[in-house]
Amino acid sequence: MSQGVLYKKNFCPDGERLLLVVPRTLRTRLLRAFHDDATAGHLGFYKTYERIRQRYFWPRMYSAVLSYVNSCLPCQQRKPATPPTSGLLHPLEPPRQPFDRVGLDLFGPLPTTTAGNRWVIVAIDHCTRYVETAALETGTSQEIAHFFINSILLRHGAPRILISDRGRSFIAQLLQDIFRACAVIHRPTTAY
Repeated sequence: MSQGVLYKKNFCPDGERLLLVVPRTLRTRLLRAFHDDATAGHLGFYKTYERIRQRYFWPRMYSAVLSYVNSCLPCQQRKPATPPTSGLLHPLEPPRQPFDRVGLDLFGPLPTTTAGNRWVIVAIDHCTRYVETAALETGTSQEIAHFFINSILLRHGAPRILISDRGRSFIAQLLQDIFRACAVIHRPTTAY
């Protein structure tokens, strides 16, 4: 006690520190100042507790700060909702033969070439890593269909599985109809 004010001695690595013991009547006001005040920033429990703990003490302070921060209405309203847990990853089965499973992706837009092309389409065979590419003007489903028919279907045959992202051009009805007619299973990657 010093001049009628109660302190608690706190021993820490950098020496002894005196912590002001907060009376029960002032604890809520102190919590508001360290959490709700405009300069406090509605920090989370740990940061709020650490800031208070450096200068003040009262019995069961940890649980009081935890309860106060967890019951703060503005924090609860602004707290982002917990996203649903992701599902388990499923490994891809190994391809049975060359061009059994093909990955298809579009790259661009790039600076326009002298031929007027701005996109590159890439197909990769998952068995051999063989790559087919072509330059495209616009990357539309019509251009992708033309590439698929001429560079994949007529050269290597219809793949059993085709993997692509969910780009608008890849999920267009034209390509879905071509894949269905060729008995190709289209597996778009999961959206994120």
